Amino acid sequence: MKWIGLTGGIATGKSTAKKLIESLGSPVIDADEISHQLSAVDQAGYKAIVSHFGQEVLNTDLTLDRKKLGQMIFADESLKLQLEGILHPLIRAEVLRQKEHHRTSGAELCFYDVPLLFEKKLWSDFDATVLIWCDAYTQLQRLMARNGYTEEEALLRISNQIDLIDKVKMSTYCVDNSGDTEDLQKQLVKLLESLKRKR
Repeated sequence: MKWIGLTGGIATGKSTAKKLIESLGSPVIDADEISHQLSAVDQAGYKAIVSHFGQEVLNTDLTLDRKKLGQMIFADESLKLQLEGILHPLIRAEVLRQKEHHRTSGAELCFYDVPLLFEKKLWSDFDATVLIWCDAYTQLQRLMARNGYTEEEALLRISNQIDLIDKVKMSTYCVDNSGDTEDLQKQLVKLLESLKRKR
């Protein structure tokens, strides 16, 4: 089974690409999804986060106040590293469990959706990396529309990631998602065929 790292930039359409890849028959393991599951009430990640950060990161219904936690770690790098130290080992264990399940189920390809693949220097973990990208103007417009950000807020979020042009140079395969979903699907069909051929 080929182990493929799937990444993108903020608002470049990686979630759409993920759904399309799954609809084309290849499994995608999602780091963010696993993180959300682990930090649901009474799960291992949740207990560790509350124990470390205290009750102030909870909503009144005792769920994690993800917005507040996000603001805290966005403002303080040391808190971000502490949160990662709690969640990353738990996420890694679950990813390995899912990866083994797909391997024994006979999947030819298995994708791992990692938003910060290049930022965390994880490319050597994979047989190949796939970047979903789009031009800078499209990225900015999509992010503002999706999150209701001002241009300044959107540019700040974008600047927190490695520049897309640099990611293009680092990736094994690049999929340009500046167009529509139909165009994206055509590119992904070709990509999956190519990956399956290259043994």
